[in-house]
Amino acid sequence: LDPCPGTSVLAIDAGPASAVVAEHVGPHGRVRVAPSVTRAHEFAQREKFDRIYALDIPDLREDTAAAAAGAPLLTDDGQLWVIDEAGPGEDTGTVSMTVSTVLARAGFVIVDILERGSRVAVWAAAGRRHHG
Repeated sequence: LDPCPGTSVLAIDAGPASAVVAEHVGPHGRVRVAPSVTRAHEFAQREKFDRIYALDIPDLREDTAAAAAGAPLLTDDGQLWVIDEAGPGEDTGTVSMTVSTVLARAGFVIVDILERGSRVAVWAAAGRRHHG
């Protein structure tokens, strides 16, 4: 996720991870927290973010429309990180492919996939065309 000082971050997270992110971005950064994808869209009309991370959000495993709705929340070079965990009977490869497929169908470009233990992190960028 690499939230450097001054970074703007939207945390779609119902847990304590956003406090750790806030420490990294410092006083010149900005962290907003939404407990769900639906609530994250409340920021769409007034804010854009350098990073969005979603921690254990089931919608991003199955709902292409929910994933696509995140793109307008990102700055042009923003990053979306979907962090999930393989449950009982699942392997990390299956979780990686499921999340990656939903994000790709939603118009994101998959940049990297990280797997550690039962955790999976999929890094995606909005698939926007740059003209110039």
